[in-house]
Amino acid sequence: MSLVKLLEILPYADPGLVARFWDYHEANPDVFIEFWKLAEEIKLAGREKYSAWTIIQRIRWGHDVQAQNEPFKINNDFIALYARFLIHVAPEFDGFFELRSMKPCDRRVSSEERYRRHA
Repeated sequence: MSLVKLLEILPYADPGLVARFWDYHEANPDVFIEFWKLAEEIKLAGREKYSAWTIIQRIRWGHDVQAQNEPFKINNDFIALYARFLIHVAPEFDGFFELRSMKPCDRRVSSEERYRRHA
């Protein structure tokens, strides 16, 4: 998989967010592996639907317990992309996560940009 392929499967997502997600994924591939493992575990436990947010929080908790001196950092904006990426890689998860529509552009605006718009 490449960034270009990810942008193709997520045409409705903000390309800047997808690029940041991909950079994070390449630097931390173990996060996706753990996400997949935990999603599979809860699905095998009989859950037909589950929260991608809860899975990421469980990864955060596990990391904090194991590596007390290094806080686990992941952008919350990546959670929806992890769910969509997993569905693409493992189609059996289609329908497992409740997916909301994504805004086509990054909704965060820096304070400097906000100032320029209102000046």
